[in-house]
Amino acid sequence: MNEGRTTSRIDGHRLTEFIYGTIIGLVAVAGIDAAHANWLAGLAVVVVGGVAIWLAHAYSTLMSRRITSGHRITGSDVAAALTGSWPIVSAALLMAVPFLGVAFDLYSMQIALRLTAGVGVLILALVGFVAGVVTRETWPHRILLVVLATALGLLVVAVELAIHH
Repeated sequence: MNEGRTTSRIDGHRLTEFIYGTIIGLVAVAGIDAAHANWLAGLAVVVVGGVAIWLAHAYSTLMSRRITSGHRITGSDVAAALTGSWPIVSAALLMAVPFLGVAFDLYSMQIALRLTAGVGVLILALVGFVAGVVTRETWPHRILLVVLATALGLLVVAVELAIHH
């Protein structure tokens, strides 16, 4: 019974969107060439990409509801779709933070890209850990969830790097 109360505090849909936004950010970062991009371009690729996916996701949600339910879309439906998908943008904004270090000459663009990818992988690892804690898994299972989530992030980075570089 206590487990139900604990898990009810976490909005699974919003968490799903945040994970989705994180993976999108990882894909975007892997496609940026440090030699030909500046910090603003890197930030724009991640944030504008996140916003574009956010809008596309909200649109697809609305169209799917319209087609399957037959009801007209209202302004409140649009607002709900946009706010429900906002964690995609939140993840993009969080992942874009390392580019600001380049703007202040703290480190190179190459380091910013590595930090951004690291932030994405770390987010996925933390989500894996939180999933284990919230569902009261044993420590070995929590570690497994972290390893699997981290592996997912690293796999996305590796595949994108292999394709783009």
